[in-house]
Amino acid sequence: MGKELAPVSGSERIHSIDAMRGFALLGIFLVNMIDFHSPYIYIDNLNYWGNQLNQWSMIFVDFFAQASFYPLFSFLFGYGFILFRSRVLERGAAFYPLMLRRLLFLMLLGVIHFTLIWHGDILFTYSLCGLVLLLFIRLRGTRLLQIGVVLWLIYAIFLFLLMLPLSAVEFSSHQPIAIQQSIEVYGSGSLVEIMQQRIEDWAYVNGGWNALFLLFVILPFFLFGAGFAKKGWLNGDVANSPLIKKLLMVGSVGFVIKFLPYVTSSYAFLHLQDSLGGPLVSLFYVALFVLLYQRGKKMIVFEWVGKLALSNYLFQSIVCTLIFYNYGLGLYGEVGVSTGILLLVVIYIVQIVLSKIWLNSFKYGPLEWVWRLVTYQKRFSIKRNEG
Repeated sequence: MGKELAPVSGSERIHSIDAMRGFALLGIFLVNMIDFHSPYIYIDNLNYWGNQLNQWSMIFVDFFAQASFYPLFSFLFGYGFILFRSRVLERGAAFYPLMLRRLLFLMLLGVIHFTLIWHGDILFTYSLCGLVLLLFIRLRGTRLLQIGVVLWLIYAIFLFLLMLPLSAVEFSSHQPIAIQQSIEVYGSGSLVEIMQQRIEDWAYVNGGWNALFLLFVILPFFLFGAGFAKKGWLNGDVANSPLIKKLLMVGSVGFVIKFLPYVTSSYAFLHLQDSLGGPLVSLFYVALFVLLYQRGKKMIVFEWVGKLALSNYLFQSIVCTLIFYNYGLGLYGEVGVSTGILLLVVIYIVQIVLSKIWLNSFKYGPLEWVWRLVTYQKRFSIKRNEG
């Protein structure tokens, strides 16, 4: 007879994974903050910002965070996918019904997010890619990694070669009309107008051919995370240290690739910066955290945030849209990158403190708890002092 089916307990958690989630939320916040306060998806990222401080701040975000943290978060999602499956099977339960409920709840949450809160939602896309991952779930770790590499390099290298003759000037993302409309609607529009703008912006990023490209942008890192989990490479075993050190060296090449667009005018290197450089930098971050934890150096503040990753992710969206949209303080379009980063630091510190206070009394975050209720279809105690 199998063990009782229940959410993962504190003793079963891999603390370095929680810390990576918390760190990934900080990096995603760095990129998302620009989109919270400005029409990021329609602007020329460097030339739009007038003063030099904003331009250098944009370069900082571009170099260390842009396209480096959604692969990390995707990797961790795939990793957790396999851990969840392993624990369900160990308890003799049926995996697919549980995971389908889990993914459908995430999909619903994503729809609520991009229609009622902020257009830059990733949860809906994660739920779709999670459904696709189910098709590969029985494969061995090596095969998952091989398929992930093929999908990743098709997108990164094929498009790079295709774009190599083209100048970056020909591919300017600056759209003055869309910029003005975003500033007017988010800064002074009605609730209905803001919701319509949100949906339009979400469709602009996720619709059409972009929906197909998302499979090449997100799914490979789900597969990498799943492959790493099946291989047991991030379980803290010091026997894996030589491999992790090699991954750290490989990942560091990503910083070189991310620097290339600053010394060349070809649009192909802008594409390579995000498609190849960004994911390699995320690999560097993963390896760095694993090595730190193997040496007993814990990042406890990131763990607190990471244990409440879903709740904290939506917390960032709610707080920032209340600051910048018209139904809040209405500061949209009036904040530069440097000011946004300072505000981000304050909000993230608040998240660290609130996460710690919450975890002192509760086992799970509020949304994490609801997610578990939906997944297992029975009530679990959320308070630490309850049975």
